[in-house]
Amino acid sequence: MADKDAKQTIDNNVQDAELLEKNKQDAQVYRWIWVALVVVVLLSAASIAWFYQQLQQQKADIQSSLNELSSQNGNWQSRVEQHRQQLGRLDTDQKQLAEKLQQLNDKQQLSNAELQKRWALQEVKYLLNVANQRAVLAHDAKGAIQALIMADKQLEALSDYRLHPLRAEIAEELLTLQSLTTSDISGMAIQLQTLAAHVNQLRVKKGPEVDFSASSETADIAVTDTPAWKEALSDIWQQLRSLVVIRHEQSGEAAVLAPEQRYFLYQNLRLQLESARLALLNADTDSFQHSLKTAITWLEHYFTGDERDAMLETLNSLAEQNIDVSIPDISGSLNWLEEYRQ
Repeated sequence: MADKDAKQTIDNNVQDAELLEKNKQDAQVYRWIWVALVVVVLLSAASIAWFYQQLQQQKADIQSSLNELSSQNGNWQSRVEQHRQQLGRLDTDQKQLAEKLQQLNDKQQLSNAELQKRWALQEVKYLLNVANQRAVLAHDAKGAIQALIMADKQLEALSDYRLHPLRAEIAEELLTLQSLTTSDISGMAIQLQTLAAHVNQLRVKKGPEVDFSASSETADIAVTDTPAWKEALSDIWQQLRSLVVIRHEQSGEAAVLAPEQRYFLYQNLRLQLESARLALLNADTDSFQHSLKTAITWLEHYFTGDERDAMLETLNSLAEQNIDVSIPDISGSLNWLEEYRQ
């Protein structure tokens, strides 16, 4: 019985030792398992951190790519808009070219008679413009009449009944201009211009020269025949006479002028003639008469000779002309033609 108990005790001890050994082995196994788990967790965390970093980098790259694509998209949109504008301009140019081609085609289809008519009407318009310019700007009624007559002849050659109202307008304007008593403004202006060009050919008046040789001979004779006091009185008298002669000659129309003074005299006379010509073209009667009178006065006082006389005759004739003429309005024919051509 005791042996059984001892054996049982030994068996129990063996079992306990085996159990303890088994527990130690299990604890060691669990320890390695925990170590493995920790390592796995650390590796997992490191992997997650690496993947997160890679994801952030990829996100940054994607964002940069998106920004670049957005910028490129804006550039492309700008280019597309530019191309659209260019296409619009090309379309406009194409339409204008098409219109020009149509106009050229229409012109080519015109008949020879129609072309001649258009050319004749263009000449008539030019002549009517000339007539208005001569009448309004130059106050030249004769020049305006000639231009209107030429325009009427062009219309007569066309033989178009539709232009009869225009010819009626021209006839009325011709009658109005022909009823005026006008002077030949263009001819008068040419005369003044010619006179101004011949100013340098005029001769300036000269005062009588004092003959000092006779006085010197008298003085020599007086030296031999008269006393000294009489000789002194004679010299004083001669000097006084010369002074009186010089003052008289410088204050009147027979002044003896120096060359530079003569130059200014010519230039001033030419200036008066040019002023008269400009006043004539501007229909300024007061300035015209004033310049002519001044020129006539200078010619009478400072010049002499046949050239002076011929110039005086011309200026006096021009001064008698009436340039104060009211030119009527002759734009009715030109306005009618403009409306007809439209």
